[in-house]
Amino acid sequence: MQEMEKVLPELAVIGWPLQKTFSPIIQNAALKSLGITWRYEAIPVPPDEVDKFFFKASKTMKGFNVTMPHKYRAYELCDKKDDFANICGAVNTVVFRQIEGKIKIFGYNTDGPGLMRALRERAKKTIGSALFLGAGGAAAGGIAALLASGTSRIYIANRTLKKAEDLAESFRRKFKTSEIVAIELKREQILEALKEAELVVNCIPDEGAASLEDFLVEAGKDRIFCDFSYGEKPGRLYLRAEKAGYTMVSGIEILVWQGAYAFEIFTGVECPVESMKNALVEKIGSWWLAC
Repeated sequence: MQEMEKVLPELAVIGWPLQKTFSPIIQNAALKSLGITWRYEAIPVPPDEVDKFFFKASKTMKGFNVTMPHKYRAYELCDKKDDFANICGAVNTVVFRQIEGKIKIFGYNTDGPGLMRALRERAKKTIGSALFLGAGGAAAGGIAALLASGTSRIYIANRTLKKAEDLAESFRRKFKTSEIVAIELKREQILEALKEAELVVNCIPDEGAASLEDFLVEAGKDRIFCDFSYGEKPGRLYLRAEKAGYTMVSGIEILVWQGAYAFEIFTGVECPVESMKNALVEKIGSWWLAC
């Protein structure tokens, strides 16, 4: 792979195909703000090259973020994981540390904490029930965070029911007092879940999520819509939820907070969050701050 032959930066985000990521914008802004001379880049890594990338990265890099579809494999490749990564079985932040002369790979998950911080900023309420659209690594982090906060019922909707069921079962073993229901990403089942869900969390890229906009027919008053997917402009599903009256939490806000927590893991210093926000406003405007 051509990307693998390049000299690696100190920090990066890996994923596939990684056509869209704002992580370099916010991380480089934070590094510059504090006078840290590291570089943060986006590196596309195909699924069959992930193991090879981990090996090469461990020789020179400080660490990297992980996005879809590599979060589950990253979890398996880490020598040590923090408690939250162990709960959700997915890693989005990797750090290399030398322990007794050997390089050890440490894995963290900041998706869940990032979601919860964004919810606290916007919604300021306890969530009793939630519907997740998608069953990937971002969903795992978000579900784990909500269950740990006391959410009593979670619906996981996915096109492949078995993937949703496998994820649901992994959480049933850890959170025995909560009800976790796997459903197919079909209109009738989504509408039934929406009758109860106080929070809807979209973890499907906008191209796929756009086909679900007709599902959000219920009025959104007193409900929250949160979108892990993001772009320079709000997506169609996001706009539909906004029109329906949901309290909105953009994927940009989640990105900022999960990125801030990752930055602190990478550097060991407090993240200048405002520098991240300012860099994004300069790039895409401030629509996501006015949710």
